[in-house]
Amino acid sequence: MMIEAPQRRGRQRPVLIVLHQERSSAGRVGQMLLEKGYDLDIRRPVLGDGLPTTLEGHAGAVIFGGPMSANDPDDFVKARSTGSTCH
Repeated sequence: MMIEAPQRRGRQRPVLIVLHQERSSAGRVGQMLLEKGYDLDIRRPVLGDGLPTTLEGHAGAVIFGGPMSANDPDDFVKARSTGSTCH
């Protein structure tokens, strides 16, 4: 999901935001990035959102924590702990 900054300053690349719960938000970090003119590219792997293979199309990334453990049976957790990618 792309959230656009209220005032765009040219064509900045968005910041990738990775959240791990359905109801999580980027909170104050996201607000500050939007105020600086960055769009937010929000992904939630737990809900099936794929992650980019590189950050070439992004200005940066913020990866928030979540309740999961490396021992959880979820496919997206297994993929991350084995180094494979989810798309």
